[in-house]
Amino acid sequence: MPFTPYHFGPSGFVGLLFRRWIDVPVFVAANVLIDLEVLADSRLAPGWPVHQLWHFHTLLIGGLAGAVFGALIYYIKPLRWGSEKSMALIGLPGRATLLSMVLAGLLGAWLHVLIDSVYHYDVQIFWPHQDNTVFRWINAGKMRNINSTQQWVLFYCRLFWGLMVGLYGVLVVLRFKMKKALDA
Repeated sequence: MPFTPYHFGPSGFVGLLFRRWIDVPVFVAANVLIDLEVLADSRLAPGWPVHQLWHFHTLLIGGLAGAVFGALIYYIKPLRWGSEKSMALIGLPGRATLLSMVLAGLLGAWLHVLIDSVYHYDVQIFWPHQDNTVFRWINAGKMRNINSTQQWVLFYCRLFWGLMVGLYGVLVVLRFKMKKALDA
């Protein structure tokens, strides 16, 4: 994916949809964590395959990094409080648990890796297996299909931005109506 913000549409939508079981801010932040590898590659090892510096763009290492990230956010109380407070500020309060934050980190990282494995040929999703099986399967093994596939990925990421905004609106309205009914 050319920029991490494209991931925020799908991750925000999925996070809001499953907000009872996963911590939404950690789920979305895990996408940023995974792309730190790309930033580090551009600074520390230019010329190295972009998605292979630390193998964050793999299900194994990316998932582990995401889960550890979720646990760290939970155990660093100001960060946990910030996560809870950010959800309260947008009108969807909740209480963070260790399980919800670890799951959010793991699943957020996996969603990022899955999206990038369709978009980028050099992602080794099943590392230590060297091939990007998902990319080859989606593109029918032909590099000439890459531009079309990338355009479809960008389209769906933008679509999920809209779906996320719509879902958020529905959730806020439902919460308002429920609160109003309880007050009556």
